[in-house]
Amino acid sequence: MNIKKIDISNLNDLINELEKYRLELINIDYVHNKKNFFDIMKKLRKFLSSIKDENLYKTLFHSKYYKFYKNYFSNMNEYYLRSVEAIQSLSIMTKWIHNFDSFADLMDKEIIKQSFDSKKNEIKHLNFTDAKTLVMVWSWPLPETLLYLYENTKIKNIIWIDYNHEAIFMSWEMVSWLNLDKITFHQWNWMYYDYSKADIIYIPLFTSPKDKILKRIIETWKNSVQILVALPKWLWNLIYDWIWDIHPRLKITAKEDVSNLYNFQEIINLEKYNF
Repeated sequence: MNIKKIDISNLNDLINELEKYRLELINIDYVHNKKNFFDIMKKLRKFLSSIKDENLYKTLFHSKYYKFYKNYFSNMNEYYLRSVEAIQSLSIMTKWIHNFDSFADLMDKEIIKQSFDSKKNEIKHLNFTDAKTLVMVWSWPLPETLLYLYENTKIKNIIWIDYNHEAIFMSWEMVSWLNLDKITFHQWNWMYYDYSKADIIYIPLFTSPKDKILKRIIETWKNSVQILVALPKWLWNLIYDWIWDIHPRLKITAKEDVSNLYNFQEIINLEKYNF
C-alpha cells in the first residue's frame, strides 16, 4: 500500500481527535456519572460515522495506532451499549403497555428506537416463507431485533443464544413479562453451538468474533440456511468487529447499506455453495 504525505497528515489529525475522546473517557467516572459518559460516547460514535474517507481508514488500519484505539474504544462502546440497553429494558418493563401499536412505542432511548426502526432494511433480503427457526447470535439486555422479528414476521421459533448470564436473564425477564411465546433463550458459547436446525442465522453488528462464529456455522449448518451479518463501515470498525475474508464456502447474495446517526453499517446476506 502506497501512503501519501497527505494521508499521513490526515491520520495525525484523526489521531489527535481520537486521543481527545480517549482522554475525556479516562477522566470520567463512567460507572457513577453515566450521563456525561453517554454524552461523550454519543459524540464519539457520531464522529466515527462522519469519517467516510476510505484512504484515511486504510492508513489508520496499517498504522501503529489502530489496535490501541480499537481495543480501547470497542471496550467502552460495549459497556455503553449494555448500559443503554439495560436502562431501556427496565424502562419498558415499568410502562403501562395495554395499548400500543408497536414495540417501538415502548422505547424512549433514541439509539434503541433507531436500531429498532432500521430492522426493516436489515431483513429485507431474507426469505421467511418456509423458515421455521431463526437463531440470533448474541444479543444484549434488550433484544430489540427479536422484538421486531416477533412483531413483523411469521417465523415460528426464535432462538437467542449468548454466554452472558446477566444478559440472558434480563432479556428473558422482559420477554416473559411481554408474554412472547415464540422466543427461547440458550446460554451457550456461540462458537460451540449446533446451528443445524436454523433456517436463518442473524449475526448482529456487535457480535464478535464473527470469523470464528461463521466457521462454526459452516461446520454444523444445513444446505438451505440463510445468514445475515451486520458489518461496520470504515471507522465504525474501531468499535465493532469486521469480517476481513468471506469463507470460500459462502457466497454473498445481497448487500444493504443501513446508516443513520447511531448505526453506521452495511448488511450482507450469505448462503452456502451447495457442492
